[in-house]
Formats: sequence, structure tokens, C-alpha cells
Amino acid sequence: MDNTPRLFIKAGLIYAVIGALLGITMAINPSLSHQLRFIHIHLNLLGFMTMMVSGVAYHVLPRFSARTLPWPAGMKYQFILQNVGLLGMVAVQSFNDWRGGGLTQVLFIFFAVLAGISFVIMFYNLYFVLSSDKEEPRPTKIIGDMKVGPVIDQFPKALEVFVESGFQALTNPTARQTFAKMVSIDKACEKHGVSSEAFLEKLNKQIFTEEEPSTSPTPPEGSPVVGQEIERGKMCAADTRVGSLIKVYPTTKKVFETHYGEGCFSCPGQVFETVEQTASMHNVDLEMILAEINSVIKDVLKKD
Repeated sequence: MDNTPRLFIKAGLIYAVIGALLGITMAINPSLSHQLRFIHIHLNLLGFMTMMVSGVAYHVLPRFSARTLPWPAGMKYQFILQNVGLLGMVAVQSFNDWRGGGLTQVLFIFFAVLAGISFVIMFYNLYFVLSSDKEEPRPTKIIGDMKVGPVIDQFPKALEVFVESGFQALTNPTARQTFAKMVSIDKACEKHGVSSEAFLEKLNKQIFTEEEPSTSPTPPEGSPVVGQEIERGKMCAADTRVGSLIKVYPTTKKVFETHYGEGCFSCPGQVFETVEQTASMHNVDLEMILAEINSVIKDVLKKD
């Protein structure tokens, strides 16, 4: 599990304990109910429930939808704003009833706005990670005015051609999901001093001449078809499916367990996720994990 979802869950558990203690306090001394009711409710709803839901959702939904969050850094901002907003409202209410107006009410509204912004971030990340991209027909030829990102999404093998031709920034998953979605191949070639005509010829040859038909099993209904299987004797690539990799080279499983934890393999989506997708979801450097996987594969092939 990534660090930020883990923080959400831990914070939620802490708020749950505090909320339970306040509930016991009010049960023992009912006269405190009026003063503590607001704090008790908000610690349980905005603290415990929302934190727990966010942490679990951030861990589970990207895996089951086989998509990365549209704004991964937003998780941290949500966590900070939600905690500051909640604790600020609780603190203001503890010292004085915010309904009395004046500075107290202004401070309460400020902290409430921070908490509201955190909900907007949560909505943006979780709603759009579940929204399917509009399907477009697969092109039969790559041309210069096509955007770099969508080409790589539709033809994972294209990433290898881009990197070999000097587009090293595309090894970063974040780069492929941001500026690569907006820059055309012609513009990218111009910026890197690469002949667009020669590059397109190489790219089309690699994709449409050497592309092998997929023999992958059918993914669950509604899941996007991504990645490719691996054969015995071949090295692992970014778009290799994890399920296929472990089936062909079982010893590579220990690499994923080292970086992701054993719980990763209880997720049914890992069968159809690519190595690149899992690295992005777990904030692990893609090149590093590929190097470790291929090192294991080389050791296996030496014994064959």
C-alpha cells in the first residue's frame, strides 16, 4: 500500500478512538453533551469515516479500474487540508461557539472552506479514475500531428521507439500522462532535434510490421485491454502484464513482494495490470523495478 492511503487509514483510526472516548464521556456526564456533540460528530464523520473511505478508495479503485489517479499529488493536499480544516473547526468550537459571529465565525468559515476544498480534491481524483476514456478507433498509421501520449497508450511498443530515439523524459509515467498528452509527435521531434519523417517511418515499422498479435486471456468485462504477455527466453518490458510475467517466471514474484508487499497478489486486477501501471500505482521507479525483474530473469535463463 502506498504511504498516503496508509496515512489516511491511520488518521481515521485515531479519530475513531478519540470519537469513541468523547462518546463515553458524554454517556458518563450528559451535561457535557451540548458542548461536545459538535466535536464528536465531526471527528467521526469528517475524521474517521471520510479518512477511512479515502484511504481504502485510493488504494483499491485505481487497481480495479486499471487506471492511475488524474492527480496523484492531490492525495497529499487532501490529507493536509482535511486534517487542518477538521482540527481548526474543532478548536474554534472548543473555545467558543462559532455562531456568535465576529472573529470566531470568520475562523470557523476559513477552516470549513479548507475541509471543503479537500472534498473537491477527493471527488476529482476518485470520480475521474472511474470514468472511462472515450474510445477512439485504433489508427492504422501514425502521423506527425498525433499526440505522443495517446499513441503510447494505444501502442505500448511505441514507448521503446521514443526512448531509443532520445525522448528519455517519457520513461517517467507522470510525463506520459501530462505534457505528452498535449504535444504532437512533430513538435516533440522538433524540440529534440529529431527528423520527424525518419522517426515516423521507424515508429510505423516497429508498430505495424513487428507487432505480434496478442494471445492474452480476456480481461474482466469493462476493463481496458492493455499490455502484452511474455514468452520464456524474453526480457520483461514496461508493458508486460504482471500475471503473464509471474506465470512464465514465478521467481519474479519476490521482486513485487519486496516493493509492493504480499497483499498485492490478493488483488484480482494484478493479472491484467502491466509492470508500468503497478510501478506508477505504488510510486516505485519503473526503471529500477524493471532492472530487478530482468536480473532475476537472467539468473533463471542461465540455469535453463
